[in-house]
Amino acid sequence: MTAVLRSELYRALTLRSSVVSLIVVVAVGLLFGWLSPDMWALLVGLGAYAVGVVGTAQHVQHRTAVLLHLGQPHRLRALAGQVAAYVLIGLAVAALSGVTVLAGGEPDRWTAALVAVPVMAVFGVATAAVVRRTTWLFLGCAGWFVFVEGLLGRLKQPLPFTAFLDGSAGDGRSLAVFVGWTTLALVGAAVAVHRDITGD
Repeated sequence: MTAVLRSELYRALTLRSSVVSLIVVVAVGLLFGWLSPDMWALLVGLGAYAVGVVGTAQHVQHRTAVLLHLGQPHRLRALAGQVAAYVLIGLAVAALSGVTVLAGGEPDRWTAALVAVPVMAVFGVATAAVVRRTTWLFLGCAGWFVFVEGLLGRLKQPLPFTAFLDGSAGDGRSLAVFVGWTTLALVGAAVAVHRDITGD
C-alpha cells in the first residue's frame, strides 16, 4: 500500500497537467473562498472528486493498470493506496485554497469542509474503480446531479452530492449520509477491482 501511495503522489505531483490543474483549483478556490464559502466548498469537493476519478481511471486508459498490479498484486491494498493518495491531495488543495475562508472569519466552515472533502476523494476513487472511464463517469455524474438531485430531488433529498454539500456546511447528519453513500461505492469498488484489466 505504501508503494502505491508514493507512486500515486509522485505521478500526481510530477505530471505537468496534474500540477497545473491543482494550481488552478487552488487559485480559483482562493477567489471563491473570498466571494462565498459555499462556492468554495463546492469547488474543492468537485476538485477532490475529479482528482480521485482521473488519477484512478487513468491507469486503465493509459494501460498502466497491469504495472500497478504487478507492483502490488493485492488489489485491495492497491485501492487503499490510491484512496490514501487522493485523500491527501484533496485535503492539501482544500486547506490551501481555504485560506480566504479562514481570513473571512469562517473557521467552522473551513473545518467542516476539510472533514467532508476526504470523503469526496474516497467517493471519487471508488466510483472510478467501478466505472473505469472518466468521460462516462463525469457525464453520468453531471446528469445525475442536474436531473436527479437538482430537478427531481430539489437538492433536498439524501443523495450523494446533496449530502456532501450539506455536510461540508457543517450538517453532521448529511455528512453521515454521504459517508453511507461512499461506503456503498467502496463495497462496489472492492468487488470491481478484481475484474480483468487486460480487456479494457
